[in-house]
Amino acid sequence: MQGVVYRKTQQGLAEMVNRSSGLAAKSRQLLIQIDGIKTTDQLVTTLSGRELLQALLELEWDGMVEKIAGQIGPVPAPAPTAAAIPAPSPITLGSKQLAQIRQIVYISNNTHLRGELDEWIDRVLGQCADLAGLHQCLQHWESLMTSRGHGAVAQSYLQQISAILRR
Repeated sequence: MQGVVYRKTQQGLAEMVNRSSGLAAKSRQLLIQIDGIKTTDQLVTTLSGRELLQALLELEWDGMVEKIAGQIGPVPAPAPTAAAIPAPSPITLGSKQLAQIRQIVYISNNTHLRGELDEWIDRVLGQCADLAGLHQCLQHWESLMTSRGHGAVAQSYLQQISAILRR
């Protein structure tokens, strides 16, 4: 399993917020560590060997993580930036899309920014109704993540957001 890169699925992101699957503490800690960038041997966890392999496979079987296809080693740069999100337009966002994107930003806020954007997520991001507004919000979020040293993680999240917007 060395060199394999996993990323959270939508179900995994939802589990981070809802805690509805009853994951064991070690599995939850492993899920938190998975970011689409670190290889399995770079994850900081109390699990090792067979126990780590079993936990990764269970998360994968439960649909919470997925291997990044064809990846052995770190995810190559460059990843998309907020500018790569579809160009601003008056196209409205679906409520499901916006909810999924808010979930991603919420998780990144709690995991990497220590809740710094709590109010902003509700007040500003929650009011985005079209791609133009979302684009501005994501630029602000990406800028803050990058300034706090989490630019690579932000790129991983932006890939997930781009996938949501393509649906």
